[in-house]
Amino acid sequence: LVCYLSAVAQNNGTGISEIADSRVTKVRFTGNDAVRTSTLFTLVRTKSNRRLLNIPGFTVWYWLNNLNSNWGEGPTRLDRQIVTNDIERLKAYYESIGYLDTEVDTIIVDYGSKNFEVSFLIQEGEQSKINQVLYSGFPHFDDDRILERFYRRSRIAENPVNDTTFQSDMVFSYELIGEERSEIQSLLRNNGYASVQSDSVRAVIERTDEDPYNLNVLFQIKPGRTYNFGDLFINIDGPNPADTTSSYFTIGEPETTDSTFIFIRREDQAYTRYSLITNTILFKPGELFNYDQYLLTVRRFQNIGMINVRQFGLSSDGSVPDYTKDKLPVRIDMQTLPRHSLRFDIFGMQRLGFGAGAGLRYMNNNLLRKGEALEIGLNGSFENAPNVSAGLLRSVEGTIQYSHPRLTFPLGFLSERSEFINARTNYQISLARINQLNFNVNANLRFNLNYQVQHNPTTTSILDLLEFDWFDASPTPSFIEQIELEVTDPLQRERILNDFSQQFNSTLRYTLRRTNTDIIKRNSGFYNEMSIEFAGSIPWMIESLFVRPGEPLQSTIPSLTLADSTLSYSRFIKMYADYRQYIPVTENTTVAWRAFGGIAYAYGQNTQIPLNRRFFAGGSTDIRGWPPLRLGPGSLSISRVTVNGADIKLASFIETRQVVMRNVLSTNWTIAAFADAGNIWNGPRSQFTDGKFRFDSFYNEIAVGAGFGLRLDWEYVVLRIDMAYRAYDPATDNGVRRGWFNNPNSYIHFGIGHSF
Repeated sequence: LVCYLSAVAQNNGTGISEIADSRVTKVRFTGNDAVRTSTLFTLVRTKSNRRLLNIPGFTVWYWLNNLNSNWGEGPTRLDRQIVTNDIERLKAYYESIGYLDTEVDTIIVDYGSKNFEVSFLIQEGEQSKINQVLYSGFPHFDDDRILERFYRRSRIAENPVNDTTFQSDMVFSYELIGEERSEIQSLLRNNGYASVQSDSVRAVIERTDEDPYNLNVLFQIKPGRTYNFGDLFINIDGPNPADTTSSYFTIGEPETTDSTFIFIRREDQAYTRYSLITNTILFKPGELFNYDQYLLTVRRFQNIGMINVRQFGLSSDGSVPDYTKDKLPVRIDMQTLPRHSLRFDIFGMQRLGFGAGAGLRYMNNNLLRKGEALEIGLNGSFENAPNVSAGLLRSVEGTIQYSHPRLTFPLGFLSERSEFINARTNYQISLARINQLNFNVNANLRFNLNYQVQHNPTTTSILDLLEFDWFDASPTPSFIEQIELEVTDPLQRERILNDFSQQFNSTLRYTLRRTNTDIIKRNSGFYNEMSIEFAGSIPWMIESLFVRPGEPLQSTIPSLTLADSTLSYSRFIKMYADYRQYIPVTENTTVAWRAFGGIAYAYGQNTQIPLNRRFFAGGSTDIRGWPPLRLGPGSLSISRVTVNGADIKLASFIETRQVVMRNVLSTNWTIAAFADAGNIWNGPRSQFTDGKFRFDSFYNEIAVGAGFGLRLDWEYVVLRIDMAYRAYDPATDNGVRRGWFNNPNSYIHFGIGHSF
């Protein structure tokens, strides 16, 4: 073996070029006790070819590239200049987290055939801490509490020595210092110092004489002068080119102070009330400048939903601010979106058979001229299901949704708080009729009051404060016949058929959603969602207070129809967590995985979860290899299923997507290989004994489906075809589990969009 010792001093920035046909087979790190190796790998540009499942030598994507240069990834070349830059990058990272004396060297080993191993040798040294934090140059604020609140919130100013000096015991990092500089800048800008720039706050770092690893940090502050808001100029155009009349509106005190005004120009086509504009403004012209209120006002206009903010700035014409004057005028230039729109969609579908559907939606943007939106939709579909006695499955659904760009009663008092300005209130009513496999939904009437708050670009909270759900279903004749043949216990048979009684429920639900992935492409980033809901409280109160006060409860209330019937309800709590990760391995390769877990637990007299609130398994967006709704519970085979859905669900999915042809017939052609695993089970309180979750056996009842597919990826839609096989079937026949690879049949799934 021939060893090459390479250090920064030896390279001298000569830019040694890449060695022809060389290949880096391995990159190693030694001496990194404080930093994980996985973190260091993200810092360096010297890479080896990726290995599947981290198995040495198993470089699948490199092998694919040898077969076709458009596939996988090419060989990772050795470039000595890049290695030199990596050394500097590693030292800079260690310095940023407080290791100021870290040394990095390299050893490059030639294994022959131009295959190289690169080792980075790291001597970390000792991590530095912050000893004292000093602030110099803070201006005098009329309110003494401003600086008090700042010091209380500071992450590094811990114990006060005097008014401007604080003792600290924090581990030093440049990120921490940068955060403190940003907080100081925000403090100044929000209290009138509008001209503050990045160089207005400097951080000087010094080692102490007693201990070189104890650092003093001095923040030198040059705030400049204070400014007030000047006149506010708002222009709002209609959706079409400006060939229409306009109206002008000038507002003075008390909405403004100090001889300032709000000037509004509005095209008549904009169809917007002045009150919508004035109620959206969060600052008052003439007051002390506040940068956060200025930006939040712009964001608030944008979040109304029917307005597009085209330009904004701190001048009357949107140009560079003039800091020679005491007042900074603000200009916001906007345009409304088209008010009326009509959309017609047609689509194909495949579940138990092949089908098609269509949808028609009318949308009124800015219904009452205050940013409200009205949407009326009608959707219908049919599906030919040859294995179902009905032959043809149909569904139709109508929805009406009204939304308001604010939080309304009873949460309206939160609308003026900065963390709730990007919020919306939705009222929705829907009515659906659906033919399912074993039952028909005669009517599902739902009313929902929903609040959505987008905290930041990746995080959204959804609160379903009030949801009423009336559900009327009936079993199909073939399902009743199956029950009579297979269920001998009359009590059990009655429980199953009671599952289809008319139901009424109320729900309170909170959902937290975080995502940064492209909703169509799904080729990088993540998507995760967690939800918890409480159901049945309102019908329980009706029964306990008005129907049967002081009597044993029966989990039923009288129906509102003329018929002498009752509505059953269930009190339960339901939770689930859904996490998805999309990892770009190469430019053409993405590995996606998903994990899902959910449980519904009934805690009232009725131990059954309502039919439309259970978990189901199987289908093109679930465990592929099984038709929709046909997997589980537990080890029950499809022919023995007498209970629809279940209370517990566990599932995991992994899929590799490889682009093989780009822009052929105006689309990217992608092949995929996937594996899905999971099942559903009845919970501990379920009256159904079959398919219950048991810790000592559930792992034997996890179904596994695997296969491959084709994706046609256009700019705005992805068409998907999957061929799946049952790798492991947990169903039992006469007490014998079907097990691994006993079913050679393939199952074709079609879909629009990725499966997850």
